[in-house]
Amino acid sequence: MQPVEVAAALQREAADKKQIVGQGRVLVPNAFVVELGPTDLERFGEWDAPLRSELAGMVEEHARDQGWSFVGDVEVQFERHEELDTGVFRVRSSVVATPDAGGHRTQGIGRPRVVVQTSPERVVLLTRPVTVVGRGADADLRLEDTGVSRAHAELRLDGGTVRVVDLQSTNGTQLNGRRVRIATLTDGDRLDLGATTLVYRSES
Repeated sequence: MQPVEVAAALQREAADKKQIVGQGRVLVPNAFVVELGPTDLERFGEWDAPLRSELAGMVEEHARDQGWSFVGDVEVQFERHEELDTGVFRVRSSVVATPDAGGHRTQGIGRPRVVVQTSPERVVLLTRPVTVVGRGADADLRLEDTGVSRAHAELRLDGGTVRVVDLQSTNGTQLNGRRVRIATLTDGDRLDLGATTLVYRSES
């Protein structure tokens, strides 16, 4: 596996997850995680920061060529996954707003979003009709929390309304301290999934 293969996979991931957000503007993810097996992570780790910066730059250049927009700085992280063989990797992505992002980036203020109360906090824009939240590799919003099911809940966007739907998770979904199966969210609502808290924001 070579860095150019990873760069190509990141560009495909951006293309696969692009969303039209208004007036023909195309929004693509800006936060990428490359899941690597132990051997590849050790090999890539020798050039960790420069390589991640180079990969991010290649994604930005590709996006500019395509006329795509971001809501924040493009970041690439490497993550260790013991089950992955040498030469095998996976990519996942999300839309994470960066405060005061400028240039060709689209501001996310006023758009429906959730703030993941981790350290550091993550701001994730809700740009697609359904965002799956969970611990599994296929989740759109992935939480590294053993108390969260692989596919724990969905955040469903319908016009200006966002609903949370629990997917029969093991530990349930709590809205402002009350367990719910399905509920409409309002600005400032607190969702607890396992030990992780998400705060819903719909206003500036």
